[in-house]
Amino acid sequence: MTEPTTPLLRQYHAIKQRYPHALLLFRLGDFYELFYEDALVASRVLQITLTARNREAGQEVPMCGIPYHAAETYIARLLRAGHRVAICEQMEEPSPRKKLLRREVVRVITPGTATELQVLEPREDNFLAAVARDARTGTIGLAVADVSTGRFLATEISGPAADRRLTEELELLRPRELLLPRPTDLFTTEATPEPAGVVTVTRLDEWIFRPEYGARKLREQFGLATLEGLGLEGHPQAIAAAGAVLHYLQETSTVGGGQLLHLDLVRFYQQHDALVLDEATVRNLELVRPLFDDSHEATLLATLDRTVTSMGGRLLRSWILRPSIDRAEIEARLDAVAELRASTILREELRRELAGLLDLERLTGRVTLGTAGPRELAALGRSLGRLPMLRALLKRCASARLQALHDGLDELGDVHERITQALADDPPALPSEPGIIRTGYLAELDELRTLSQNSRRIIAQMEERERQRTGIASLKIRYNQVFGYYIEVSRPNLHLVPADYERKQTLVGAERFTCPELKEYERRVLEADQQILEIERRLFTELRAWVGAQARRLRQTAAVVAQADVLAALAQVAAERNFTRPAFHDGDELCIVGGRHPVVEQILERRGERFVPNDLYLNRRSHAILLITGPNMGGKSTYLRQAALIVLMAQMGSFVPAAQARLPITDRIFTRIGASDNLARGRSTFLVEMSEVAAILNTATASSLVLLDEVGRGTATYDGLAIAWAVVEALHEHPRPRTLFATHYHELTELAERLEGVKNLRVAVTEAGQDIVFLHRVEPGPADRSYGIEVARLAGLPRSVIERARQILQQHERAGRQLTEKLAPCEPEQAPLFTPLDREIVEMVRSLDLDHLRPIEALQLLAELKKRLS
Repeated sequence: MTEPTTPLLRQYHAIKQRYPHALLLFRLGDFYELFYEDALVASRVLQITLTARNREAGQEVPMCGIPYHAAETYIARLLRAGHRVAICEQMEEPSPRKKLLRREVVRVITPGTATELQVLEPREDNFLAAVARDARTGTIGLAVADVSTGRFLATEISGPAADRRLTEELELLRPRELLLPRPTDLFTTEATPEPAGVVTVTRLDEWIFRPEYGARKLREQFGLATLEGLGLEGHPQAIAAAGAVLHYLQETSTVGGGQLLHLDLVRFYQQHDALVLDEATVRNLELVRPLFDDSHEATLLATLDRTVTSMGGRLLRSWILRPSIDRAEIEARLDAVAELRASTILREELRRELAGLLDLERLTGRVTLGTAGPRELAALGRSLGRLPMLRALLKRCASARLQALHDGLDELGDVHERITQALADDPPALPSEPGIIRTGYLAELDELRTLSQNSRRIIAQMEERERQRTGIASLKIRYNQVFGYYIEVSRPNLHLVPADYERKQTLVGAERFTCPELKEYERRVLEADQQILEIERRLFTELRAWVGAQARRLRQTAAVVAQADVLAALAQVAAERNFTRPAFHDGDELCIVGGRHPVVEQILERRGERFVPNDLYLNRRSHAILLITGPNMGGKSTYLRQAALIVLMAQMGSFVPAAQARLPITDRIFTRIGASDNLARGRSTFLVEMSEVAAILNTATASSLVLLDEVGRGTATYDGLAIAWAVVEALHEHPRPRTLFATHYHELTELAERLEGVKNLRVAVTEAGQDIVFLHRVEPGPADRSYGIEVARLAGLPRSVIERARQILQQHERAGRQLTEKLAPCEPEQAPLFTPLDREIVEMVRSLDLDHLRPIEALQLLAELKKRLS
């Protein structure tokens, strides 16, 4: 940055030095200007014209500007690009006597502290996260807060896999900004890269992450003598991380005098407090994001989301990502869903009232931070006006959960009344504009408005009097911003100008004057306009502060509204999709009759197709592991995923897509479904696959549900078969979680004869000549072949390739292993997993096409068999 040469640039430079890591939006009149390097960055991100200042002094200063009334749109784009923004406002009104106005930064906005609605996703949390670590023990503290809604959570992670579990938790929460101490060894190696989804990493001084500092910050913020009631005692790294979050929020969000009154008491949680879903499972099950495209329609969230408020949408997402393991809580939710599903009229009335409510959580956040404008406060008042009807509808409900919501719903009548009494029906967007306060609210304000609004009539009357007094028929009284009010007299009438007129300006054909009466009136009018602005601004600021002081009540009501919305939405989707209520029990049997995949079924129905339902039975004794074989496209992966989704939906309190579902409580769902190279992290398909399988074997319990699809396919055939075989044995021996294992290794079906808890299933296929028809039905028994060539033909491979593949397959089936060695002479010899030779002979004989076997081929086959037996 070059040395500033003007008072304005010196002022800018002094302020910029205090915020070196933020883009400084410097208010100049109706624009926010950016200078120097900030201007270069902003012009590139925002695609706006880059100009220069101070050219006449020979030192060009790059600059660009954005209009203040449209600033939030531009700020949103800067934040999405990962930049921090400091808002510098004019703290004085412009006047001819003031050459340089006082300016101050009123707020620093970062990706993790934004409350601007243009920046935030309405139905997603906008988390700021902080990570602290004890270098001696390796224990990691994690805290996240959403300043836009007030949610504040903290946890601790310890043990040999702490780094991996931290990454998984962060990828589940997907914070927009991550705070780390400086220096740190976190996320600095290939084994622990930065989590996906983090927009910005901010590094702070190490002392900010000390537990004693964090404890002091938390006690001061919440007025506590001890942290025992928060569940944080004995968790120093969680305290340290939470303190760092609070420090950063106070340093950024409250620069302009705002307060964090809406911030919840920090709540300590542990990952196992809910049904645990790691990032791979969330991804593989497509819970909130699709695997292969940007359309969010192909997700469980999109399928279930019938919420009508943003608050409800965020809570539904939270329930999907953290289903409950508390049976009493699950049953309470299911009771409420059942009642609302059965009461169609009540459900529709409830949803209609909910739809009229704006985002109470985020409006409350903006109010307490001092960033809410008059229109937002008025909108909050209108939303509160709907609460009495909503509470009356909840009173008609019988289920315990809906009755509890009725009892916990504060109608906030005093807040609604004060807002509606004070604010005009259609106030301006900004507090700096007139028309905020309702007429009749303050007599002094009404008098000033009368004076200002009647100025035209009063000026017209004065103009007519002056014409009669002076005899100048063309005399005019006008106003402009430079000279204020003036009397204009044409040159031919100057001899009629009275002695009490004072000359203000000479024009070509006229002179402009003022007089004592006009000067006094101008003073009164201008003072009235200024007083109106000052009074309205003061009243609005006082009103906003008073409403902000009710933040706890507003947050409580918002939580009630969100839960009512989610329960009504789940009832709505249950009625629309013919879902049934799951039944939970204390045993270990998982029984689903007529289960369906909720997302695939919906997509098929849109195409006019029907989903084929399937049954599922699992227990820890005879049916602990189900080996599922059959061709690709037959529905194995869908069968696996629908089992997991039905369990997950049931434990979040939703009805499920099945004719019947009897379920035990599941503590974790693991998936190994598909894999892809993670080149950015230097990890191959097989490494990703093995890492996920290792996590399952090391973490699964007897109450877990494990889904494995094509384990071992990322390496050589016999290696993969050996690994898959060993994985099944390990799962069977201990701790024997309920497992669905889809595979193309038909050799694995022998395990059903060797292990008591393993059973074979297959996806049904029927043949018509060389064509195959997928029945998408799962039935007992192993598949007799894989139909790989038939599937390849359906995929569109050229006919010549298909025919050549058939020839090679036939030769392979006749010649067996010798042909494999001939086709891949460079491949190292590998010991077969199954040493008894008679199995190969049995498979060779089983694969014979006796109807088309020629005599010479039969003799050749007998010779080959004799050779193998010798």
